[in-house]
Amino acid sequence: GADVIRLRCDRDPTFGGNPPEPDAHNLQELIRKVRAEDADLGIANDGDADRIGVVTPERGMLDENLFYAAVYDYLLESDEGPAVRTVSTTFLIDRIAEAHGQEVVETAVGFKWVARAMQESDALMGGEESGGFSIRGHIREKDGVLMALLAGAAASEESLDERVDRLVEEHGEIHAGKVSLDCPDAEKERVLADLEGQIPDAVVGQSVRRTVTVDGFKLLLEDGSWLLVRPSGTEPKMRVYAESSSEGRLEKLLEEGRELVEPVI
Repeated sequence: GADVIRLRCDRDPTFGGNPPEPDAHNLQELIRKVRAEDADLGIANDGDADRIGVVTPERGMLDENLFYAAVYDYLLESDEGPAVRTVSTTFLIDRIAEAHGQEVVETAVGFKWVARAMQESDALMGGEESGGFSIRGHIREKDGVLMALLAGAAASEESLDERVDRLVEEHGEIHAGKVSLDCPDAEKERVLADLEGQIPDAVVGQSVRRTVTVDGFKLLLEDGSWLLVRPSGTEPKMRVYAESSSEGRLEKLLEEGRELVEPVI
């Protein structure tokens, strides 16, 4: 019963001259179209359709962390089960799971780890902040087409903007981001070894409560924010991720993370 407006759905190996990454920079046309047509939802997939980008009328490009939170919350309305997330994915998933009496399994970055944990925990949903997700009952591999269907089902009952607003009001705002620093593949192991002896006791004025070493070094801070340093598995780079309750604090976390890693590289 929905009216569907299609964009760039013809076969084109050059993707219109743009990278096939479903991110905000490449989806400006879709963002404008959703608002101009007063659409409820915009959907984009990457070249092999294993990842998804979602556009909403109010937020434009919906952060993948918030998309995960919204659809996991939707699934929990009629089902139950743990969530699996990578070490770089939002703690908002943990808060939603706890509110429903569910657990969260944290894995290294990479969907093969998510898939394994989904099998071992019989998870209801698994995913990572880069836009790859799957659900129980489907093959344990990221599937952007299935997630598009799930997004449409969730939006047909409550707009994703309204659901995210409600979740943020209940569980607190999250602001997440990352920066990448050039690092030859041959140097990554050495950089991690050097960083191990330089983990600070505090970041942006907050004590480091615990250090998680599932994939690199993830510093959990007293105020609930975190900073993660890990080697990219696909590029000659070190990644610095962070999450906090405000945009300003996020920027400070990323800057301190950069200052921690750059001298070691």
